[in-house]
Amino acid sequence: MTPNSLRCSSIGVLAIALTMRIATAHAATCTGEVEEFQRALPRDKNGELAFVGTAPQSIAAQLEHQPTRESVERAKRLSRSLIVTILAQAEALDLKGRPLECGDALAKAKVLINP
Repeated sequence: MTPNSLRCSSIGVLAIALTMRIATAHAATCTGEVEEFQRALPRDKNGELAFVGTAPQSIAAQLEHQPTRESVERAKRLSRSLIVTILAQAEALDLKGRPLECGDALAKAKVLINP
């Protein structure tokens, strides 16, 4: 091997190592952010989730029907369920080594809880 080819292969190995390190750092960051977000979600005295986010508008609301207690509670449950599902998807994406998609899912959950 010539000194130039040795130098080129050393640079190639270094580039690959740095790329892998950056990917690992992104994955760890996403995992940490998901866990931090989950810990920050409000809970009641029993430890149950007690936050209200946003959910798609119902057809009844679009038809300008007045909400009932039941429909409001149903909307709250739907909102919580949607956010918890998105967070589970973020964790699954992170486990698959897809940190960018994990970050996107986490961002979506954050928007749903605080539009």
